[in-house]
Amino acid sequence: MADINQFKQKYASFVSTFKLTSYDSNNDIYLCKDETQEVINFDKIIETKYPDSNIRPKVFDALYFDENTNRIYLIEFKNEKKPDKKEIEGKLIDGRNEFSILLNELHISSKNYTYIFCLVYNQFKPKEERFKRGLYKSIRFEFLNRYKNIGLIDEVFTEDISFFSQQFKKNFQKELMC
Repeated sequence: MADINQFKQKYASFVSTFKLTSYDSNNDIYLCKDETQEVINFDKIIETKYPDSNIRPKVFDALYFDENTNRIYLIEFKNEKKPDKKEIEGKLIDGRNEFSILLNELHISSKNYTYIFCLVYNQFKPKEERFKRGLYKSIRFEFLNRYKNIGLIDEVFTEDISFFSQQFKKNFQKELMC
């Protein structure tokens, strides 16, 4: 059986940064400005695989591989006041399925890895959250936990960009300039 390094080699031309994969073209803004950490631009892989946008599945933005563990982070950046539930679900489901297909094509066993879906959003504080941090997150993104329960992913993180940067530093001892 092959390992994830074979995937990285095959898709080396899609190496990118958090800055480029966090770009919101509708508002001409980068959610994260970090150019020091490498990610794989998963959106671009799928654009290449499905040139016709009418049949292209919606997928998450980036893949980040933890070099010290078998953890793979599936990262979606959102710069919206109210991220669309169906769109996020679609990106998670289709993205995870497409990633599995690519791994299978390279004879890489999906079972050897831990998959963590990260929804990283621009800080937004609706009325419910003004006094308690996290209330919005728990109400709005709780639905993602069902994909953990059915085994599509192993863990879910939904945090604003500043919290994501802090956790990145804590978990990887690498500064993320977002």
